[in-house]
Amino acid sequence: MEYDNIFILRYMGNKNKLLNFIVPAIEEVTKEGDTICDPMAGTHCIGYALKKRNRIIGNDIQEYSYVIGQALIENNRETISREEAESELLNAYLENQQKQIFSFFYDNYADTYFAGKQCLAIDSIRYAVERIRNKYRKALYLCCLMHAMCKVQSTPGHFAQFMPKEHRRILPLREMDVWQEFLNKCDDFKTVVNNGLKNEVFKVDYKELLINFEGEIACYYVDPPYSGEQYSRFYHILETVVKYDRPRLQYKGLYRADRFKSGFCYKKLAEGEFEFIMKEISKKGAALVISYSDKGILPVQKLKQLGRKYFRRIELRRNSYAHSTLGKGKNDINEILLILK
Repeated sequence: MEYDNIFILRYMGNKNKLLNFIVPAIEEVTKEGDTICDPMAGTHCIGYALKKRNRIIGNDIQEYSYVIGQALIENNRETISREEAESELLNAYLENQQKQIFSFFYDNYADTYFAGKQCLAIDSIRYAVERIRNKYRKALYLCCLMHAMCKVQSTPGHFAQFMPKEHRRILPLREMDVWQEFLNKCDDFKTVVNNGLKNEVFKVDYKELLINFEGEIACYYVDPPYSGEQYSRFYHILETVVKYDRPRLQYKGLYRADRFKSGFCYKKLAEGEFEFIMKEISKKGAALVISYSDKGILPVQKLKQLGRKYFRRIELRRNSYAHSTLGKGKNDINEILLILK
């Protein structure tokens, strides 16, 4: 079956190619119209795939994910196009090109992750988007900007490090036009799924959401980090462009000094994180579907043991696929689905 999907960015552990494996499992434990919660939503592709059928609650601690959720999950009616973008944004874009009212990217990232002219274009688009008053239109435009940035970046496929100036791939990437890539992406949002329901997106720690959210949820879909790699290290620039808060930058990678670190990425903490999730969700009487990997920090057998402690029924499904390592080739791994009721 083909599920609704709008590709925005290459994302570590992205489930775009696994929708036919994951979504049916969630559908099996829910009814049409039920509320489904994704507390670590990332690019919100699972929530969006289910949106036509269900009310969706999305959450992620990262601002860029919150923006994607506003555009895809909360938003039921606002759409954009290339023509509308040129009409709404071009004058402000050209104004910033001349006056550099927004210049953080040009001042800090020129000739690192992007060419200088690309940084100026990023600043100018961001300046123009800041003037959009409708929060959902603004979120849609920010999604297009993030997509354009990911397409032109001088990196191996993520923002953890930039390629050296002498790298053979640099020149064609730095000749790419950010403004045109941005405009091209706008046409992907000529339509969005409208389920007529009050979908909601939050930007809090998942524990806070599980404890404080009021309302009946039929199923939680949890897709935590699998490895020791912190997502905030790979996507710090996206966090900065949506916040545009001019953060203090650190190290050669020019990371945000305030970047978030997940307990799922540490061997000493991962088990406790999973136990908290299972305990809280079992108390609510909801189903739980967990995406994980057979090469994750917590062994699959341990994950199953925890599941048996809190749920009556447990089912494990596996799906082999080539997993992108964002610049390091591809590894064949087993995607694990743990279905708990």
